Amino acid sequence: MRLTKLEMYGFKSFARKTEIVFDDGITAIIGPNGSGKSNIADAVRWVLGEQSAKALRGEKMEDVIFNGTEAKKPLSYGEVSLTFDNYDHELATDFNEVCVTRRIYRSGESEYFINRSSCRRKDIAELFRDTGVGREGYSIIGQGRVEQILSAKSADRRSAFEEAAGVMKFRVRKEEAARKLENTKVNMDRLSDIIKELEDRVGPLEEQSAAAREYLKLRDELKEIEINVFLYQYDKLNERINTLKEAIESAGEEINQKEEIEAAIAANCAQEEELERALNTSISQVQAELLKMTTGVEGHAGESKVLSERMEAFMREKEQRQNQLDNNEKRYDELAGQIDESRRKAEESEAELSAKRTEAAQAAEELNQLSAQAEKKEESLEEQKEASKVLNFSTQKTMRLAQQLYEGVDIKGNGTVGIITYLRTDSTRVSEEAENMARNRARAEEKRTELKEEYARAEAEHNKLLSEKEERKRQREAAIQRLNNINQSLKQAREDARRAEQQSEAGKSRLKVLEEMKRAHEGYYASVKNLLRDSERDTALKRMIEGVVAELISVPGEYETAIEMSLGPALQNIVTPDENDAKAVIEHLRRKGYGRATFLPISAMRARMLDQRELNCCRVNGFIGVASELVSFDEKYRGIIENLLGRTVIVSDLDAAIAINRQARASFRIATLKGDIVNPGGSMTGGSVQKREFSIIGREREIEELTRRTAALDREKAQREEEYARLEASLSGAQDALEEAGDALHEKELEIATHAEKLDIIEKYLSEAEEALAAAEEGESQINDDIAGIDARYKAATEDRSTLEQSNTATQADIRAAQQELSSLKSKLSECTEREAQCRIALARSEKEAVALKNEHDRLAKEEKALAAAIEEDRRVISGFAGRFMELSGKLKEIEGSISEERQEVDKLTDRLHTMEEERANRLNTIDELRQRRENVAEEAKELGDRLHKNELGLNRAEMELKSSQDKMWEDYELTYDNALPYRRQIAVTASHIRIDELKKAIRALGDVNIAAIDDYKSVKERYDEMSAQYADLTAARADLSQLIDELTRTMENEFRRQFEKIQQNFSATFAELFGGGKAELVLSDKNDILNCNIDIIAQPPGKKLQLLSLLSGGERALTAIALLFAILKLKPTAFCILDEIESALDEVNVSTVAQYVQRYSKDTQFIMITHRKGSMEVCNALYGVAMEERGISKVVSARFNG
Repeated sequence: MRLTKLEMYGFKSFARKTEIVFDDGITAIIGPNGSGKSNIADAVRWVLGEQSAKALRGEKMEDVIFNGTEAKKPLSYGEVSLTFDNYDHELATDFNEVCVTRRIYRSGESEYFINRSSCRRKDIAELFRDTGVGREGYSIIGQGRVEQILSAKSADRRSAFEEAAGVMKFRVRKEEAARKLENTKVNMDRLSDIIKELEDRVGPLEEQSAAAREYLKLRDELKEIEINVFLYQYDKLNERINTLKEAIESAGEEINQKEEIEAAIAANCAQEEELERALNTSISQVQAELLKMTTGVEGHAGESKVLSERMEAFMREKEQRQNQLDNNEKRYDELAGQIDESRRKAEESEAELSAKRTEAAQAAEELNQLSAQAEKKEESLEEQKEASKVLNFSTQKTMRLAQQLYEGVDIKGNGTVGIITYLRTDSTRVSEEAENMARNRARAEEKRTELKEEYARAEAEHNKLLSEKEERKRQREAAIQRLNNINQSLKQAREDARRAEQQSEAGKSRLKVLEEMKRAHEGYYASVKNLLRDSERDTALKRMIEGVVAELISVPGEYETAIEMSLGPALQNIVTPDENDAKAVIEHLRRKGYGRATFLPISAMRARMLDQRELNCCRVNGFIGVASELVSFDEKYRGIIENLLGRTVIVSDLDAAIAINRQARASFRIATLKGDIVNPGGSMTGGSVQKREFSIIGREREIEELTRRTAALDREKAQREEEYARLEASLSGAQDALEEAGDALHEKELEIATHAEKLDIIEKYLSEAEEALAAAEEGESQINDDIAGIDARYKAATEDRSTLEQSNTATQADIRAAQQELSSLKSKLSECTEREAQCRIALARSEKEAVALKNEHDRLAKEEKALAAAIEEDRRVISGFAGRFMELSGKLKEIEGSISEERQEVDKLTDRLHTMEEERANRLNTIDELRQRRENVAEEAKELGDRLHKNELGLNRAEMELKSSQDKMWEDYELTYDNALPYRRQIAVTASHIRIDELKKAIRALGDVNIAAIDDYKSVKERYDEMSAQYADLTAARADLSQLIDELTRTMENEFRRQFEKIQQNFSATFAELFGGGKAELVLSDKNDILNCNIDIIAQPPGKKLQLLSLLSGGERALTAIALLFAILKLKPTAFCILDEIESALDEVNVSTVAQYVQRYSKDTQFIMITHRKGSMEVCNALYGVAMEERGISKVVSARFNG
C-alpha cells in the first residue's frame, strides 16, 4: 500500500482546490511560518477520522472550513481526499486503488466516502485497522505526538505501542465482547424478573383454564342457537349498515359542500382580515401624518394669530396715533387762532403802551418844567424876601408895602389880595391840600394794604396752582406709567393667551390621537387586539376579560421604562377572573383563528415576593424599591402583579444593579431606570431603548395628564381672555385718564401762567402804590413844610407889616405876587405830579400786560412748534404703520394661504381617515358577517357532523356489533359468516333468546369463569417456555463471552509481550545509533498487568547516568522520542509516515542524523516531512513549497522532484 495523492478544497487556509502527488521516498513540505504547512498534516489526520477539534488546532469542527478573507468569502463546506495504491491489497478491499474522502458542512454535518461511495466513519477506521494508518496510528507524527510519547501519562503513549504490537484489533474485539457481556447480564436480569413474574401467573391460569373448559362444555348447547342468532343478527345488521352508509354518504356530501362554503368564507374572511390589517397600518400612518400636519397647522395658526394680534395692536396704535394726530391738529388750529388773537392783542397793547409812554413822557416833561419853574420862583421869592430885609426902603415905599400887606396887591385872576390875607388864604389852602394829601395817603395806605392782601392771596393761589400742577404732572406720569404697564400686561396677556391656546390645541390633538389609538388598541399583538375588539361587541366575552396588564396598572412616569422592560411581552397578557374564563377565551381565539395569547386567571395566580434575606441584599445606594410596590393597581389584581413584579427590583443604574446582583447571587430580576435588565442567573440585557412615540404602558397616564392639562389650559385660556378684556378696558380707561390728566395739566399750566401774570401786575401795582404812598408822604411833608413856611411867613409878614409900617421899606405887592405865582405853580406841580404818577401806573400796567401777552404768545408759539413736531412725528409713524401693516398683512396672507393649504390637506387626510375608518368599520362588519356566516355554516356543518357522527356511531356500533358477533363467533366457534351458513335453520328468535338466557344463567351458576384463561394460560405458558429458553441461551452466551474475553486477554498479553520485547530491542539499537552510544530501555511497571500498567522510558545518553526520560534535556527527550518512533516503525512499517517538524527541538547535527535515519527507512515507508530545517531538506526526493500569495489563502507555488 502506498499514498499516491492528497486533494484539498476549502480545508483551513486551502481555499482553492489543491492537489499534492506523492512518490516513493521522502517528500518535503516547506514554507515560512504561518503559510499553512501543518494544515496538510491536519488534513490527513482529519480525513482518517479525527473527531477532536482541539487536535486539529480549533475550537469546533466547523473551524476547519475556510472562513474567508477580506477579498474572498467563506466557503460553505470543506473536503479532503486521500488516494492509496492498494495493489498489494494490504487494505481489506478488492479495489486496487482506494480513495478516502471526508466532507464537512457549516451546519456541522459530516460525510464520509470510500471510492466516492457513502460510508460511515467506522468503516474507514476498520479499513485502516492494524495498518498503522489512522487516527490512533503512528503514521502521522507531529509535535503533539512526540509530546504524547514524552508525556508522564502512560495512556498517552500506550496507544502507539498497542497499534505497533498489533493488539489494537484484539482490544477492540475485547471491548466489544465486554459490552455484549454487559448487555447479556442486563438482559438476563430482565429475563429473570419476567420469568419470576410468569411463574407466579402460570399456576393460577392453569386452574382458571380448567374452569374455562368446564364452562365450554356448557356452551356447546349454546353453539347452534348462538350461530343461528348470529346469522339472523348479521343479516339485520347488514341491512342497517347499508342504510347508515347511504345516510353517511349523503351527510358527507353535504358536509363537503358546507366545508367548501366555509373554506370559501374563511378565505374571504382571511382576505378581508388581511385588508383590514393593511388598512389598520395605513390608518396608523395617516393618523401619524395627520398629527404631524395638525401640529404644523396649529403652529402656523399660532403664527397667524400672533400676526393678527400684532396687526390689531398696530391698528389700535395707529388709531391712537390718528386720534392723537387729530387732537393735535385740532389743537394746532385752535392755537393758530389763539396766536393770531394774542398777536392782535399784543399789537393793540403795544399801540396803547406807546400812547401811554408818550403821555407819561409828556407828563414827566411838564412836571419837570413845572418843578423847574417852582424852584426858580421859590428862589426868586427867597431873594425878594432877602432883598426886602436888606433893602432900605423909603418911608413912602415902606408905607406902601405895609398898605399892600393889608390892602393887598393885584393878583392876576384873583383880584386884589392883601399879602397877609393871601398868606392866611394860602395857609388855609395848604391846610386843605394837607388834608387832601392825608386822605390820599390814607387811601394809598389802604390800597397798599389791599394790594398786599391781594398779593398774598394771589401768591397763595399761585403756590396752590403750582402744587396742583405738580400733582397733575405726577398724575399724568402715573397715568403714562400705568398705560405702559397695562400695554405690557396686555401684550403679555395676549402672548399667554396665545400660548395657552396653542398648548391647548396641541394637547387636544395629541389627546384625540391617543384616544383613537386606545380605541383601536394600537400597539397590541394582533391576537390581543382582535380579542379586545370582539369583547367590545360581545357582552358575554367582555365579562370573561378583566383587561390587559398594561391597562390594569398605573406606573409613575419615571419608572415606565424600567417596568416596561421588566414585564416585556407580559404587558400584553390578558387577565381573566378564573381558569374557566381563560379556557373559554382560548377557545374563542382558536375558533376565530386569531393566534395565541397568554392569560392570567385571578383565581390561579399566586404572589411571588422577595424574602427578608433578599430584601437585605438590596440595601445599597441606588436601590429604589420593589417593582410591585412602585405601581398602583386594584387590590383584586395583587396576586397577578406581585407574581409578575414581586421579584423585580428597580434601581437607579447598572452599578447598583451589579452590586445587588452579587449580594443576592443572581436570584431575582433587577431593572434600571434606563431599562437595563439583570436577569436571574446573572445574564444582562441592555443598550439603547428605541424611542417610541406612544407607549402602551404610559398611554393611559398620558391621556389622564392631557385631559387634566387640557382642562387647565382651557381654564387658563378663559382667565387670560377675561384678563385681556379687563386690561383692554383698563387700557381704554388709562388712555382716557391720561388724556384727562394732560388736559388738566394744560389747564393748570394756563391758569398758573395767568396767575403768574396777575401776581406780577399786583406786585407792580403794589410797588407803584408804595411809591405813590411815599410820594404822598413826601408831598404831605412838603405841605407841612409849606404850612410851616406860610405860618412863618405870615408871622414874618405881620412882623414885616409892623416893620414896614415902621419903616415902609418892604414891597408887599411884589412878594404877594411872587407868592401867588409860586402857589399857582405848586398847584399845577401837584396836579402834574398826580397825573404823571397815574401815567406811570397806567404805563407799568400796560407794560405788564404787554409782557404777559408776549409770554402767552411765546408759550402758544412754543406749543404750536411742539404740536407741529408731534404732528409730523405722528404722520411719520402712521406712514410707517402703513408699510409695516402691509408687510404683516403680506406675511399673514402667506401664512393664511399656507394654513389654508395645510387645512385642505388636513381635511383631505381627515376625510381620508374617516373614509378609511368607515372602510375599516365596513370591513369589520363584513368580517363579522363572514365570521357569522362561517359560524352558521360551521354550526350547520356541525349539525351535519353530529348527525354524521351519530350515523357513524350507529354504523360503528352496528359494525362493532357485527364484528363483535363475528369475533365472538370466531373466538367461540372459529366460524365466519360463510362457514356458519351450513348451520342455518329456522329458529324462533324470541325462544332462542330465552334459551340462551337460561343457558347463561346456568353458566353463571357455575361461578366466575375466566373465559380468556385458556388463551392466557396458553400464551403465558408459551412465553414462559420461550423466556426460559432465552435465559438458557443468554447463560450460555455469557459463558462464551467470558471465555472469549479471557482468550482475547491472553492473546493480547502474549502478543503485546512478544512485540514489546522486539520494540525494546529496536529502541535500544535505534537509541544507540541516534545518540552515537549510550543505552535506553522500556520498562513495564507491572509485568503481571502488562495491558494496563505504565510504560516507562529510561535513557542513558553517552557520558551520563541512567535516568528517567523526564530528567533529560529538551533535545535529548525529543531525540529519545524519535528513537522510540523509529523503533516502532522498524517493528511494523506503515505505508506512509508524516513527520510534522519533529526535529524542531534538535540541533543541526542531530537534525542531519535523524534525516539520514529517515532516508534509511524510506525504502519501505513513504516519508512526508513538514520542515524548514536544511538538514532535513537535503535528504528529500521531492520538495513542495507552500506560501500565501494572497493573505489567508495557502497555495503550493512550486515543486522540485528528484532533488
